[in-house]
Amino acid sequence: MSEKEKIAKQMKEIVEQLMSEPQLKAHMLMAIEQHMKESDLVFGRLAYLHYDMFSKQEHPFIYIAAAVELIVLAGDLFDDVVDQDRLEDTAIPLHIAIGFLLLGQQAIANVPISSNKKLKALSYVTSCLLQSVHGQQTDVTCDVQTEAEYIKMVEKKSGSLVAMACVIGALLAGKEDIAAIETYASYIGIAAQIDNDLDALYNWDKKADIHAKKKSLPILYMLESKHDNLWKQYFNNDIDYDRMYIQKEKALEQMEQEGAIYYAKVMSQIYKEKALQEIEKLDVDDAHKSELKTFI
Repeated sequence: MSEKEKIAKQMKEIVEQLMSEPQLKAHMLMAIEQHMKESDLVFGRLAYLHYDMFSKQEHPFIYIAAAVELIVLAGDLFDDVVDQDRLEDTAIPLHIAIGFLLLGQQAIANVPISSNKKLKALSYVTSCLLQSVHGQQTDVTCDVQTEAEYIKMVEKKSGSLVAMACVIGALLAGKEDIAAIETYASYIGIAAQIDNDLDALYNWDKKADIHAKKKSLPILYMLESKHDNLWKQYFNNDIDYDRMYIQKEKALEQMEQEGAIYYAKVMSQIYKEKALQEIEKLDVDDAHKSELKTFI
């Protein structure tokens, strides 16, 4: 059984053990199945790895990885509700998301580790989730005007979640100094979000980003261009979404010609390189460093 399969199995076991309402439990188990098809369970695996990196135990708890992944899955479902992605009804997804969020935190509280370590970990979860909510709100309200504001928003929205996964594993293992972990985790999160935003540009039918007028890095680049383009027209409300959608191939072509796509890819790579440099400074064995680098 792969690490991913072990985490998913543990997530289901946590649901089975702690959820009593049959219908909600069934929905949550189905959501985990769907999540496993669409995700590599990166956050849970990062938590698992960081516990292993800093713990004196021979075998890290897969339970910790499952707890973190439940919290992240809750965030994904909340995002779908906010973005109205793939949802016809929001009541059930909201209940499922709330359930996963509480389950993940309860699971951390149930880990057979000292109360002091668990208290630090749970406090850190709350801090990171608050940061992510702040970033999400800025993103949803399209309150981003410059590249610097975009990076700050992404650092809160995505960087904080990667930091949560990495740091929780380290805290539960007894690691005290988490500054370096927070730094490279934030870089990984920023790079991943830039890549995700690029993917959204080529998946208008699956993502609501363009319809919602979210300003990703390549879009900000186009809005600063000296040349007139479809992106300026759309964000200035000179054309509506339907007209923009019809011309999406031309809009993407303009992005590529202006260098906006290339610029975003370069920025993503810069943050990946920063993360790699920070990881190299870690006082852990080379095997763990190599495994951590595979997440970038």
